[in-house]
Amino acid sequence: MQKSAVKVVAHLHGGKLVKGFLKSAAGDDLEALFRHKLGTLESEIRIHGQESSETIKLGVESLKALFFVKSFEGSSDYSEVKFFQSNPTVDGLWVQIKFLDGEVTEGVLHNSVRYLLDAGFFLKPPDPLSNNRLVYVLKKSLAEFRVLGVRSNY
Repeated sequence: MQKSAVKVVAHLHGGKLVKGFLKSAAGDDLEALFRHKLGTLESEIRIHGQESSETIKLGVESLKALFFVKSFEGSSDYSEVKFFQSNPTVDGLWVQIKFLDGEVTEGVLHNSVRYLLDAGFFLKPPDPLSNNRLVYVLKKSLAEFRVLGVRSNY
């Protein structure tokens, strides 16, 4: 399978951002990432620069979260919805998380034992109009984790 690149913004501890491309065997199929078909991130990720051929190596321990985005620019005048207005229609665990830096958001994660065992988990944000398509959250960056609901399709 040929790898292709997806746009990511790495949020590091301390507030620094690193923008670039992450090569993925799933290509642009973020649903495959969400469903854990690729497993979790390695201990080190390589982000390819957005304007140069530079490769930036980041230890996963330096990350707060890795945001899979639609564009690098985003929309500065758009106010992202960080909470579901009603019960989400996506299957999985509906959670509210609070990062150590105080940021609070909700999302849906795949209901699997992997989110307990792995260093992080993939979170689907509540706002379909947001620039964020998917977020890989490092559990050590969290101050709080609350399950708000469960939705399963049997």
